[in-house]
Amino acid sequence: MPVNSAVAKEQYSRYVRARDNGHGEFVEKSHACREFFFGNQWKDTDLALLQRFRRPALAINKVKATVSTVLGEQISNRSEISFRPRGGGDRNAAVAQVLSKVFKQISDNNQLQWLRSDVFSDGIISGRGFYDVRVDFNDSMMGEVSISHLNPHNVLLDPDACSSYRDWE
Repeated sequence: MPVNSAVAKEQYSRYVRARDNGHGEFVEKSHACREFFFGNQWKDTDLALLQRFRRPALAINKVKATVSTVLGEQISNRSEISFRPRGGGDRNAAVAQVLSKVFKQISDNNQLQWLRSDVFSDGIISGRGFYDVRVDFNDSMMGEVSISHLNPHNVLLDPDACSSYRDWE
């Protein structure tokens, strides 16, 4: 496959723009939030100073208790997704029933309940949580929906992205 350097340069410049448009600051803040959640709330310089004076570094982690409570609420209040017919008629009801079964199959195959909890915990601890939804052809040549959980530090937000489809017009 021939290399198109103009397309490669354009792609790289878009990457640099996305990277330099706040991603580094997000990663730093996210790392600090994760450290707070796991109880590492002291800076190394402060710890060294306390050790020099033989003082304990006390950390009362109220963040972890609060976030753990919210995560438990999310798990206990999970919603079940189903499709309902719009309008009347037996045909719409049959389509809604089939869509509900297809979604249930996709959800079960991907263990979506666990993924939803992982993405939610990323969002509540670090500020962002992401799904990766693809059509996977490893098990079937017809393709299957594959849903996975992405590390929010590895996802760059597109600075040109719109907030809704109306912005495209």
